[in-house]
Amino acid sequence: MRARFRCLLAALPHLAVGALATSPAVLAAQSLPGEAAHADSAGSAAAPMATHAEAPVLRAAQLTGSIHVDGHLDDPAWQDAAPVDGFTQRQPDEGKPASERTDVRALIGDDALFIGARLYDRDSKKIRSRLVRRDDVPGTDYLALLIDAYHDHSTAVLFRVSPSGSINDATISANGSQDFSWDPVWHAAASIDSLGWTAEIEIPLSQLHYNSSPDAVWGLQLRRWIDRRQELSEFSFTPLKENASVARYGHLAGLGSVQAGRHLELLPYASMRSEHFHSDPSDPFRDGSDQFPAVGMDLKYGLTSSLTLNATVNPDFGEVEVDPAVVNLSAFETFYPERRPFFVEGANVFRFGDMESYNNFNSTIPFHGRRIGREPERELDSDDYLFLDAPRHTTIAGAAKLTGKTRNGWTVGVLDAVTPVERADYVDTSGTQLETPVEPLTNYFVSRVRRDYHQGNTVVGAILTGVRRNLEEPELASLLRRSAWAGGMDLNHYWSSRRWSVDAMLLGSRVEGSEDAIAATQQTSAHYFQRPDADYLDYDPTRTSLTGYAGHLSINKIAGKHGQGSLTYQEWSPGFEINDLGFQNAGDSRGLSTLAMYKDNTPHRIMRSWDAFAFSNWSWNFGGDRTYVEYAAHAEGTFSNYWYGTLRGEWYPGSIDDRLTRGGPLSRVPPGGAVRASVTTDSRRSTTLGLNGAVVWDDAGGHLRSLNASFSARPTTAFRLLFEPGIKKLLDHAQYVETVGDTTAVETYGSRYIFASLDQTQISLDTRVEWTFSPKLSFQLYVQPLIVSGDYTRFKELRAPRMFEFDVYGKQKGTAGVDSTGAILIDPDADGPAPPFSFTNPDFNFRSFRGNAVLRWEYRPGSALFLVWQQGREETAPIGDFEFSRDWRALFDVDPENVIAVKATYWLAL
Repeated sequence: MRARFRCLLAALPHLAVGALATSPAVLAAQSLPGEAAHADSAGSAAAPMATHAEAPVLRAAQLTGSIHVDGHLDDPAWQDAAPVDGFTQRQPDEGKPASERTDVRALIGDDALFIGARLYDRDSKKIRSRLVRRDDVPGTDYLALLIDAYHDHSTAVLFRVSPSGSINDATISANGSQDFSWDPVWHAAASIDSLGWTAEIEIPLSQLHYNSSPDAVWGLQLRRWIDRRQELSEFSFTPLKENASVARYGHLAGLGSVQAGRHLELLPYASMRSEHFHSDPSDPFRDGSDQFPAVGMDLKYGLTSSLTLNATVNPDFGEVEVDPAVVNLSAFETFYPERRPFFVEGANVFRFGDMESYNNFNSTIPFHGRRIGREPERELDSDDYLFLDAPRHTTIAGAAKLTGKTRNGWTVGVLDAVTPVERADYVDTSGTQLETPVEPLTNYFVSRVRRDYHQGNTVVGAILTGVRRNLEEPELASLLRRSAWAGGMDLNHYWSSRRWSVDAMLLGSRVEGSEDAIAATQQTSAHYFQRPDADYLDYDPTRTSLTGYAGHLSINKIAGKHGQGSLTYQEWSPGFEINDLGFQNAGDSRGLSTLAMYKDNTPHRIMRSWDAFAFSNWSWNFGGDRTYVEYAAHAEGTFSNYWYGTLRGEWYPGSIDDRLTRGGPLSRVPPGGAVRASVTTDSRRSTTLGLNGAVVWDDAGGHLRSLNASFSARPTTAFRLLFEPGIKKLLDHAQYVETVGDTTAVETYGSRYIFASLDQTQISLDTRVEWTFSPKLSFQLYVQPLIVSGDYTRFKELRAPRMFEFDVYGKQKGTAGVDSTGAILIDPDADGPAPPFSFTNPDFNFRSFRGNAVLRWEYRPGSALFLVWQQGREETAPIGDFEFSRDWRALFDVDPENVIAVKATYWLAL
């Protein structure tokens, strides 16, 4: 059951094949956030452009005088610019003129591009104008400007402004994905009046990447979103059956001579971090009230207008939201997304292969920024010290990255980072104060190149990643790999007006280190070379290196009026290993996936839009054992009242499991199934409710039942409360406990694989508060109380390989008891020759509270002041049963750890 629950709880990736839209709101966000605009009210339904040369044109005028960006369009210079006003609906009435007129003008100055827009609205009192923090996009009207400054029909940048003056920006990669971490320094203002609303945008040319040209022409798309009508209209119309990619943009002409120039930006910072917690008075390292000042600097240098060097010295990420607490009882690492600005900005440049979008539980991400600056790998045994002062994260001494696109079409990304030696101070059991290394001096390197051909319809790329560690300390040499390299190539090709695509990737890996380090690598959950019945695997404790490969090939129909789908094959060799700088769950797998989808985006009496799809997944290990089978169907849609719902059914006919025994012999996964459903009320309203639930079961009597709710309220245009309670109930009859060596256990290759029935209950109460005082001043609060109990019963052992049958101690086999310390005592054959053994009772009650509050004030363009509060409470008790009131009280009896930090940055443009 455990293996299947791991798979079922993972996101099903096939939805990401192509750009499978799920609702008008989702499509709007994926197409570069749903924006509506207006075409002249008169006229017939628009026809899509036949060729790119026929795309509409906005002609910029040369700026004479100056523009004061206040949102009022009253500067005389705007009269020199001719507007465009032919916007066409993409939703809800595809191809018809927009319901409201939109006039957009452009001016080009020596160092900035200016956009002015008049967005008419016959009922201006109903304009949705919500004040939100930067890059937030809920329920508001807005105008979006999408610029393909390279004019390569492949990549672009997004600038968006709402009637409240809130802004949003992102980069758009060749596959259409958007990176909202990009935060250029630009200025926008908006104003509502009796005619509708107006917007002014100023974009410094230093914030754009482009090639020098004596008479520049850029790609341009304009989109307007009218939220109360859920209307998306655009300047360069693309039918819903087509892929709304950068290749379908119109043109921004009249720019004149735009020359590349070098530009330097500095962002120094100073911070003070104060930590407060209950401390033992005898602790020589921490007194419970400690202060940590820091200074550092980020640098951005425009080598050319298309290549930028970013560097950071002693970066500080104290304003980044804390990770949520999780209880992970599987053998696989929990994935946490990257949130730190230096590594998030421009992350799309380093994306490779997108294999994380295809497999049911495996992920292959060659570069995962969280590996840099992670928690030190070496942990000291708590029995070896009385007091410990160890770093929670590895310091990043410095990092630099070069990103951009060359004139001949090469997209380039190079990143290098260095983390110094980290040491822990401790007092041993004799009272002696000592120091020991916990993380070595390490260099991280990643380079990525991509070349676009045929107006972005063919993209060929390559990647190389490397990690080098200085392992002079013997304590670290036996634990960590000395070096890790990965490299490969990928291909994306589109044809038939981007209705079809093929994606391919091949990636190789090699890790090197001491015999102990490579032996440990072979035994991790990603490999399990030690499996006793895997004659195709060769566990060799004398190895000092390990190599492997991964690849995939996918054919996708990503556009069309009704039909879409995909066929994908993927493969991970047993020795494939990229976890030093990437993220990977497992190797030793071959997979085949299919998806067929039908969608209808035409509004009807009951449904505004809907889609349904069926998909299947199969996987095998390299020994030919079928390790996963799934057949499923899913339907989702938006109703005429703008409620949104989903329904999914899944069936698992059973398969072999090569991970359940965690390095032991094969077992089986019994047949089972799942039903999932969700519903969300009208997102246009100030109050939104959501509910989603799932029931998962197997033929052995195991089950998972979950129910999650969402309540979102906006009592004012500037305040939002989001409350997301959830409950999960799991009964797993095959929860792994441990492996015990025993030569008399002949059926299971000389070891006993101990399992239990686990009754687990989880309650979470995630809460967010967002209060935006102005587009420059905002407050965010996130709190997560989490209570999880785990009650282990019916301790048992696997009866034989390739089965899902167990012998329960004290019933089918041997005896089971509890000693005076609470440990579990097992005699596997009572009075027989097998030796008895014991282990700690695994029952647990995990109680956690994590809180994070950030007040952010952008006191001048590009410069910000942060005030941060964090609190953590965490405790594990060996109880097992669930009692909410007891655990809730106990959670707030735990001594908290409070962190208060102040950070100030100052942006300098030279």
